[in-house]
Amino acid sequence: MALEGDKAQGTDIHTKVAKLIGISRDQAKVLNYARMYGSGQEFTSVLLSKYCANLTPEDAKKKAELILQQTKGNRVASKGKHKYLSSEWKNGSESEVFNKLESIAKSPNPQTPVLGASLTLALNPKLVKDDFLPSRINWVVQSSAVDYLHCLLVCMRWLLNKHSIEARLCISIHDEVRYICREEDSARVAFALQISNLITRALFAYKLGMHDLPQSVAFFSTVEIDQCLRKNPADDCKTPSNPEGLETEYKIPIGKSFTIQDIIQMTNGTLDP
Repeated sequence: MALEGDKAQGTDIHTKVAKLIGISRDQAKVLNYARMYGSGQEFTSVLLSKYCANLTPEDAKKKAELILQQTKGNRVASKGKHKYLSSEWKNGSESEVFNKLESIAKSPNPQTPVLGASLTLALNPKLVKDDFLPSRINWVVQSSAVDYLHCLLVCMRWLLNKHSIEARLCISIHDEVRYICREEDSARVAFALQISNLITRALFAYKLGMHDLPQSVAFFSTVEIDQCLRKNPADDCKTPSNPEGLETEYKIPIGKSFTIQDIIQMTNGTLDP
């Protein structure tokens, strides 16, 4: 889903859905991920009614139908391209994504496509037939994200050891990974993160039958280098209990964000000292 478009150009899926329906990009992001995790038209209608108080239930239903038609597409009889599917999605920007997710979720022994993690026996299709499909689709997405994290961490440990970079994993939070290192090694650690992401993305694409990788997803958009743990490195974190902010009160400077181009210039394109 996130392979298409560019946020800066307003062509990414979140911006496109926001413009299509007339909601904010953040609201569209919630809708898009809910759809990816298996929610359908009814839940989309409920969210739209929440976001747009002036929408009637009928208008919310029509807008939900429009979103699903533009993204998932229409149900048609399967032509055998996808195993285990009697019908498939077609003519939507995300049709192939959902066909693949449903194909995995409906297989006799669902496994994540990259590391082959197996679904719990309690939700195995042999026992529950076609029931709990949204839960199984959700499992494919969430467990694949865990596979991604594991692959990324293994790549990082390999690169850190190979190039004698002293750094260690601090914490992983949802889609964030934080490492602790000496300040003089921070650029090399940032470069190692970018290379690890490239390798992991390439592995995932290959396992799904895609033998090319868009540059837009090959690297992290930015890597943040900071002296404290905060969501936004440019946020001075002024609060009622800390009115002066981190920089004035604790002498912790504002963090910085670096693109892959910045990091290559900082490291001369090498992980060696």
